[in-house]
Amino acid sequence: MTIATDEIKPQKKLFHNEWINVYPTDLPFRKIHFWPENNRTIFTFERLCRDSGKALAELSIEEITRFVAEQDIHKLTVLAKSIERNGVQVPLIIRDDGKLLDGNRRYFACQLLVMQYRDRKKPMPETLSEIPVWVLRKAELSQTLELKILAEANFIPDLKVSWPLDAQARAVNEYYEQTLKKVEADHEAALIEVVSVFGIDKSTAVAYLDTLKITKMFIEEGVDEDDCIRRRVIVEDRFLFFWEFRNKATKGRGAFNDQVELAEVRDMFFQLIDQGRDSPIKNIKQVEPLVQAKRDATAWSMLKESKGAKLSVVVSMMNEKKEVRKAEDKIRIFLAWLKDEKDLTPKAKSYLREVAKLAAEKGRE
Repeated sequence: MTIATDEIKPQKKLFHNEWINVYPTDLPFRKIHFWPENNRTIFTFERLCRDSGKALAELSIEEITRFVAEQDIHKLTVLAKSIERNGVQVPLIIRDDGKLLDGNRRYFACQLLVMQYRDRKKPMPETLSEIPVWVLRKAELSQTLELKILAEANFIPDLKVSWPLDAQARAVNEYYEQTLKKVEADHEAALIEVVSVFGIDKSTAVAYLDTLKITKMFIEEGVDEDDCIRRRVIVEDRFLFFWEFRNKATKGRGAFNDQVELAEVRDMFFQLIDQGRDSPIKNIKQVEPLVQAKRDATAWSMLKESKGAKLSVVVSMMNEKKEVRKAEDKIRIFLAWLKDEKDLTPKAKSYLREVAKLAAEKGRE
C-alpha cells in the first residue's frame, strides 16, 4: 500500500532535536495494517505461530487479534472500550509505504471493536470510520530516525500504557547496537545517545542492557525451540525478577566478583524461575535472599539438596540474619557515639547501667 501525500500540507514535528515533515490525515481503518516486527508484540506473535503451527502471514487478522486480546500484558479490552467512547485520540504514525511505526496496540484495539460490532451485527461506530494518522515519507527517514520516533512515541511519559520492561529493554538495546555501528561510536558514546533519545538516565540504560543479556542466556539454555519459546514467555511475565537478580548479584556490595560463584547463583536462579507459575520464587523480595544464600553454607546446601523447594525457609533464614546484622550495625554506631561523647546526661547514664546489666546477663547464658 502506498499513501499519497502530495496534496497534504506537511507539518514540522520535532523528534529528539530532528525536525521532520509529518503529513496529518485520516485513513479508513481497513487501509491500515499492523507492524509484525513491533517489539511490544513480537513475542506474542511468535507464541501464536508456535501454538497454531502457522506463519503469521497464514493467519487471519481475526485469529491474530483474538490471541493478542487474550494476553493481559497488552490490556487491549480496556483500550478498545476507550476508543469506542472517544475514538483514537493519539494519531498513529505510519510510513507512506504502509509500515506502522507507532500504534500497533491502538490498531488491534480498533480491530477488536470491528470484530465485536460485526459479531453483534451492529453498524460500525463513527470512531472507526476514519483513523487519524501522521504519515511520514520513507525517503525522508533513516533507520536511526525511525528508532528515535519509536522512542519518542513509547518512552516519553504520557497517558499510554508503558511498554513492558522487556520490550523497553529490547528497544534500547536495538538503538544501542545501531549506534555502535556508526563510525567512531564506542560504548560510552552509544550510551550517551541512548540516554538522549529514550529520556532515561545512564544507570537505567546500562541496567536494561545488562538484564537483557541475562534473559538471553536464560532463553538460550532451552533444550529446543519450543522450550526457548516457553522461556521467552517467562521473561515477558517476570522480567523484573531478572532485573532484580542483576542488581543483587552483579552490582553493589553484594556483587559476586568470583565468576564461578556468580555462575552457580545464576544457575540456581534460572532453575527456579524456569518453573514458571509453579516457581518457588513468588515475589521479587525473594531474589536477594536467594542470591545471598550462596554465602551461607547451610542455606545454600538446603537450597541445593531440596532443588529449590525450601526457598521460603532459606529466605526466612537469610532475612533473620540480615536483621541481626542491622542490629549489630546499630550497636557499632552506639559504641562510636559513646567514644565521642564526653558528658553524658543522668538519663543516658541510667540507660547505660541497664545495658550493662543486660549484657552481663547475656554473657552468663
